[in-house]
Amino acid sequence: MAKKKAVKKKKSAKKKVKKSKPQVYLRSDEELKRAEQYLGAASKTLPLSQSFFVTSILGFIISAGLMLYGTISATWGFAFCLVFVMMLIASFVTIHPKEEYHN
Repeated sequence: MAKKKAVKKKKSAKKKVKKSKPQVYLRSDEELKRAEQYLGAASKTLPLSQSFFVTSILGFIISAGLMLYGTISATWGFAFCLVFVMMLIASFVTIHPKEEYHN
């Protein structure tokens, strides 16, 4: 009898362990409208302009070049490169396809 109880406990332990499926969270239309209202004027300026993108690339290249050739110190060169890389990342983040591609 002791063996039967042990076997039953093992089987019941196996049954209790279940893998849960990940839940997919989709945003409702209300949440999207609230996000648009929250952005307000910022949504009009996004995506960032092409001149902002070009400025970030040129600024990074120039500051990296000046730093490598020793015209400016490594500290200032790194600081300028960091700023221009952040500008570049900001321009990439705000890119989205034109309205005509949304179906």
